Amino acid sequence: MTKNKEIKLGNRLSYLRKRKKMTLDELALKSGVSKSILSQIERDMSNPTVATISRISQALEENLSDLFSKIEVENNNQIEKSHEMPSISSKDGLCHLTILGAGETVNWLQWYLLTMETTGTLDSSSHGPKTFENLTVLEGEIEIQINDESQIIKKGETYRFLSNTKHLIKNRFKKKTKVLMVNYIDPIDGSFN
Repeated sequence: MTKNKEIKLGNRLSYLRKRKKMTLDELALKSGVSKSILSQIERDMSNPTVATISRISQALEENLSDLFSKIEVENNNQIEKSHEMPSISSKDGLCHLTILGAGETVNWLQWYLLTMETTGTLDSSSHGPKTFENLTVLEGEIEIQINDESQIIKKGETYRFLSNTKHLIKNRFKKKTKVLMVNYIDPIDGSFN
């Protein structure tokens, strides 16, 4: 059994930026992410949020999942993609999103395994006007806060909601919590932000 290797986001971002013949200044302007932050990400000195990574992938015109595909460039310029499952961590390192979805569906369907440490909180902005989120607790217990409302979701329960506004997911368990997260858009006229 082979062990999954961690994919270095910095190397991948640098490779894609240079392949698109973009400078850090151009990517900063197009993505709205500062040049200094982009530089830190490329040197693996910063742990960007999901929102930041999403803005960068849009600016590079790449699918979010493709940003995490491992690439090996050899002397003969052959490119090889692996089938590893990339992950994103929150800035504080307490929440980890393992990307389970395929690159082909990222524009209308995204699914993740969310692992939260005991004090982990995932703070999300709106995903767009016609977007929905489904959370199924696999281990532990979470609290969902949407505007002024709050819901407790326990192991084995699923909570579905319109994700067009800021929302917070908190681990309410004394151990790690695992949640299956599925985000999708209305097939008629929605799109992810």
